[in-house]
Amino acid sequence: MEITKKVQIDYLISHPEGYADLNCEWGLIIFLHGMDMRGEDISQLSNYGLLEIMNEGELSLPFIVVVPQCPYESYWNMERDAVTALIDEVVADHRVDRKRIYLIGYSMGGYGVWDLAIHHPKKFAAIVPLSSGGQISKAEQLQNTSIWAFHGAKDNIVPVEHMTNMINAIEQHQGRARLTIYPDQGHDIMRAALSNQELYSWLLEQKS
Repeated sequence: MEITKKVQIDYLISHPEGYADLNCEWGLIIFLHGMDMRGEDISQLSNYGLLEIMNEGELSLPFIVVVPQCPYESYWNMERDAVTALIDEVVADHRVDRKRIYLIGYSMGGYGVWDLAIHHPKKFAAIVPLSSGGQISKAEQLQNTSIWAFHGAKDNIVPVEHMTNMINAIEQHQGRARLTIYPDQGHDIMRAALSNQELYSWLLEQKS
C-alpha cells in the first residue's frame, strides 16, 4: 500500500554567476530562516540572512541557494516533508551536484537543520546550524555528517549549552563536528557567521 502526501512550500532561489555554463553542476545550499520570518510573504526573505549577504556583493558564492518559507504557526520539523520534497524538486530541475547538498539554518532554522539532517543523514554533505540545539538522543544519526556549528556565548534565547551538549553528543559517536563560539555575541550571530568566507570554502570541500 502506498500513501501519497501532497505538500507545498513557497521559496526563493538564487543561481550562481556562471550558471549559464551547461557543463557545470553546482552545490546546493538550503537556508532555513528563524521564527520571525514565518508567514506568506516570501518577498520578506529576499534581503534576509544568506540572500542579504549575497545581495551586498561581498561574497561570491558558487552555489545554488534555496530559501523556503515556513508558514505561520508552523515549525520546520512540521515542514520536514515539504522541505525534503522541495530539495528533490530542485535537484531534478536544476544542475545540482547531488554530492554537494548543504543545510544552513538560524535559530528556529538551526533546529530545523538538526531535525532534517537527523531524519535524512545521507542526503546532506554538511550542515551549518546557528544559535540552536538538537536532539541529543539522536546524535548518533549524524556521525557521518560534516558539521560546523556557530553560537553566541551570551545568547539569552538559546543558551550556548544547548549547542555544546549536542556537539559533545555527536563527538561521543565519533562524529565530525566543529563549533565556533562568539564570546561577545548573543543570539543574533547570523551576519558574523554567514559573512565568513572560510565557511563556504569549507563547504565546497565536503562531499557526501
